[in-house]
Amino acid sequence: MADLIKPARSEWAPPAGRLLLAAGFWLAWLAWLRPLTLPDEGRYAGVAWDMLRSGSHAVPLLDGMPYFHKPPLYYWLTELSFSVFGVHAWAARVPSLLAAWGGACGLYVFVRRHRGAATASLTLLILCTLPFFYGGAQFANLDMLVAGLITLCVLAAVEAALRAGRGEPQRGMAMAAAALAALAVLAKGLIGLVLPGAILLVWLAWERRWRGLAALVRPSALLTFLAIVAPWFVLMQIRYPGFYDYFFVYQHFQRFAAGGFNNAQAWWFYLPVLAGLSLPWSLWAGGMFRRAFWAEGPARALRRLAAVWFGVVVLFFSMPHSKLIGYVLPALAPLAYLLAEVILAAGRGQDDAQTPRLARLSAGVAGAICVIAVAVAANHGRGSAAPLAQVVREQARPQDTFVSLHAYPFDLALYTRAPRPTWVVDDWLNPEVPVRDNWRKELYDAAKFDPVTGEEVLVSAAQFYARLCAAPEGARFWIWGNHADGEAYTPLQGVKPVVASVRHAMWRVEADAALRRRVCAGTPTAG
Repeated sequence: MADLIKPARSEWAPPAGRLLLAAGFWLAWLAWLRPLTLPDEGRYAGVAWDMLRSGSHAVPLLDGMPYFHKPPLYYWLTELSFSVFGVHAWAARVPSLLAAWGGACGLYVFVRRHRGAATASLTLLILCTLPFFYGGAQFANLDMLVAGLITLCVLAAVEAALRAGRGEPQRGMAMAAAALAALAVLAKGLIGLVLPGAILLVWLAWERRWRGLAALVRPSALLTFLAIVAPWFVLMQIRYPGFYDYFFVYQHFQRFAAGGFNNAQAWWFYLPVLAGLSLPWSLWAGGMFRRAFWAEGPARALRRLAAVWFGVVVLFFSMPHSKLIGYVLPALAPLAYLLAEVILAAGRGQDDAQTPRLARLSAGVAGAICVIAVAVAANHGRGSAAPLAQVVREQARPQDTFVSLHAYPFDLALYTRAPRPTWVVDDWLNPEVPVRDNWRKELYDAAKFDPVTGEEVLVSAAQFYARLCAAPEGARFWIWGNHADGEAYTPLQGVKPVVASVRHAMWRVEADAALRRRVCAGTPTAG
């Protein structure tokens, strides 16, 4: 580490290949240690499993119904990972790991080309040991995937603009940026285009690099973008009329502008989040507020780029009322670069002897925080179905039916390898269901696109009793619920759970004469 904190003229740094491989190993290390976190990891990994189980590779499925909250790229990659590595929690994290590693490698290559090996190596070290980035790399959802793609898109576009300014060929790089923007849209929607577009527009205008802007909107780049992004969206609208309205109008614009969704936070929410989850590296950020840091010099254009990049991401996601921590992951790459510039600038000043020691200490503390955070998370499953599902999976039969009472455990089907969608028992006629932002509304919305499956899996308590009574002799049902459900539901009264945790239990109920006497009053249709 001490060798990195030297003037740029020394340009000493570890060999690039070894450094990038070490970064990949570090990011993937411990990804296997903890179960899927609920609800997000369970939801997105569960959708991918549902697609793999049913063979519905084009349409994301939630409990067997079309799920259009997000586009399909993460699900496709996770399906592929499950097919290659098996259905495991760590396999669901492979897309995030690859996106984080790819974004980190792209940033390293870009900074090495324009600022030298020392700056690139320190930037990579900071980025990969930011606890926020490390956690995102090992989290199975869409945030790191879109962050990695936005990072690569911005870097490719800036490279194309710089080449255009020098009169060098830039067509291939501009098309690469367009392809990455298209993949980012397929990862999480319009922000895959809006964020890099806003970053580049502001920076190019600030720097007056109009030739670069022209290079990025050339016809070949626009056609590349459309060729990648358009087919899936067009296909979904053809198969499911109303898809455009739901996906673009409701999920993008209305959710962005409305205030009735979950996770409402103050406008300044992301500032302490970024500072706290980037410790101890964020303690160096004070150097960014020195006027000399932004003065004329070979690094000014890239520092401006990083400042615009960071500012656009944080400002964009600070505007809506609803805020989730992972949204601002695209701001970490420019933050890591700016911190590296601050540390290297300090190392060239009067505190040259002290800076390397403090930087080494920062790296050690940051790495320790990453490891400790994963270890803590591994011991706090937050209601994961994994422990219960392991027992059930050993006893379940392919023809068994899974039922969930007043809940939808997103990871249950994945961990049990349930062969069919789960029946979810609840009051689906309650007028609060379509308007409250929770798991019930997700299932309710999905059923609108496939009413037949919706009627099959979203059932009332009366319908559930009637189905038990009409089930053929010997049919078995695995029922997930809270411990109190054992007394509230007649089929479970007197039945000992097969397996239980502190909060949940799973019962096995078999259709036989005793069940019919207890539940159906001797008839096959009583509810």
